[in-house]
Amino acid sequence: MNSAPASAEPSASRSYEKPAIRPEMTVRHVASDYPPCREIFVQYGEPTARPGRVGHFQPLSDFARCRGVSLDRLLEQLSQAAGVPIDRENQAAEQIHRNFIAAALAITLTLGAGWGAWLLWSIGFQHDFHAVAAAHIVAHGEAQLWGVIGLFIVGISLRTVLMDAVHSQAGRRIGNGLLALALVSLAAGIAWSVAPARLPGVGIAGAVGLLCLSLVLWGVQIRLLWPKWRLTWARAVMISGLWLTIWAAVTCLLRWQAGAEGPGMYSTAARLLLIELAVFGFAMNSIYGFGQLLLPGFLRTGRPRPQAIAAVFWLHNLGVAMLAINSTGLAPKALAVVGIVAIAAGTICYAFGQHIFLGKPRSSRRPEQGHWLLDLYIPLAFFWLVVSLLMLVGGNVYEFVAQVPPPHEFTGAVRHALTVGFMTTLILGVGQRLLPVLEHTVLTRPGLVLPILILIGVGNLLRVTLQLATIGAPWAYAVMPVSSLLEWTALLLFTISLCSLMWRTDPLLKTGRVTRFSSLAVLLAEHPWLEDLLIENGSSYLARARTVPLELTIGSFAESEGQAPHEFVDYINNLLDQRRLSKENGVAATSL
Repeated sequence: MNSAPASAEPSASRSYEKPAIRPEMTVRHVASDYPPCREIFVQYGEPTARPGRVGHFQPLSDFARCRGVSLDRLLEQLSQAAGVPIDRENQAAEQIHRNFIAAALAITLTLGAGWGAWLLWSIGFQHDFHAVAAAHIVAHGEAQLWGVIGLFIVGISLRTVLMDAVHSQAGRRIGNGLLALALVSLAAGIAWSVAPARLPGVGIAGAVGLLCLSLVLWGVQIRLLWPKWRLTWARAVMISGLWLTIWAAVTCLLRWQAGAEGPGMYSTAARLLLIELAVFGFAMNSIYGFGQLLLPGFLRTGRPRPQAIAAVFWLHNLGVAMLAINSTGLAPKALAVVGIVAIAAGTICYAFGQHIFLGKPRSSRRPEQGHWLLDLYIPLAFFWLVVSLLMLVGGNVYEFVAQVPPPHEFTGAVRHALTVGFMTTLILGVGQRLLPVLEHTVLTRPGLVLPILILIGVGNLLRVTLQLATIGAPWAYAVMPVSSLLEWTALLLFTISLCSLMWRTDPLLKTGRVTRFSSLAVLLAEHPWLEDLLIENGSSYLARARTVPLELTIGSFAESEGQAPHEFVDYINNLLDQRRLSKENGVAATSL
């Protein structure tokens, strides 16, 4: 964080309890929190004849621009008067997740789900799961795990619980450097998988890059979250970094052993271990940690049950450790069954503690609360988690009794239920619910929520059931590739939704007119004169508020004021048209 300049250094007696001055804060907010700043605003032309109110809902950056004042000079003056430092970094830090998520979306449409779909069509055409190179299947899986799930979770982490790490230019450079390292390392791994004999060292180099990235991220987690170790969510997030590091270390070891032969030589147990470390170790601990902060609000589940949540951490990570030990071959197969049962017990405790399947009905369907169908994604994802755990238990019991591993078709169905049924469905639901919150806006394409849900739900159901059916019904091969088309289309629509959200331009700024989904804050920032008019017409909210959330839409504001949204939108647009016409006539008269 940047400190105030020397001329604005607060004295030792001044308090830092209140927030620093930020360019995106409104004049009203600063004037309300720091009364000594009011005189500065008045000096620059802010009207004073407003009983009980000082300052408009205009960001400091807009205020400075409209009055021809240097923003830096204004911030320094306000900092000196208020006795608090300047924070110029907050707005940039709040956008750190965008590049990570954009990269994850690009990878899933190409090397991840895109390549996976191509491989599945080849399998379906030839009616044989061995018709495609095992190395290519492993490479596609690593692209999906490291490039999609990994980057998505890391991006969200840096934007939320780890944002202090990127709250400076140097921190953001390191964060973006980690993203570049991840992409280069992932590309190296893909290149090695395709041509291992020619690039034996490239695969190891890529794995070492992933290991370095994991160690840095884990170090950041320890530094920022260790003081909060007693909080269950902080423990879960911290341990996720440990499992991420172990996952990267195992990847290094496997690539070293494979060498010029490539990942095609990985055993079924090794491939499953990579997925277990990625999904159970890294991803699910992250989900359990973030979920304690987010799910009660998302699903309106009320206060969690703390004892059940506390048990999740120990049950889940004990189970993951048992699976990892079992993969070495030094422990009896029964240990894997015990580990999966422990993970399943943790899942049950988490669902019970967070009331995942018992969310309260919505009292309102305002866009700021997220599309109501998003409430179905999280329960659906956890349903597939339970299914995959039951399948894992069944597969291990079968191997223990029959002394032969389950068929390839079965283990593939389990992997898909875990990675797509659980993880991808969860990312699609949380992404459409969480990203609007992080971007301080509303979902720009709510009409895509239902198609995405249907496509990913039906696609995953078809893939899992048809892959199991291929064991005794060859006709299932011909139908199975359709599932990949459905899933890839869901991810394409998800990409369109998130990209239009992260790089959204308010309708007012594009057309000069508002819609019911326009931001009230943007309207008042562009046209401060409207605030006075609305207050004169009886808006109690604007009269008493200190700041207006960016995500508050004009339609929701109208409803809260007891007005019909479409009538209010027409009213505002008429005022804007009159103002524009008045200015044009004034310019024309002056030119004459």
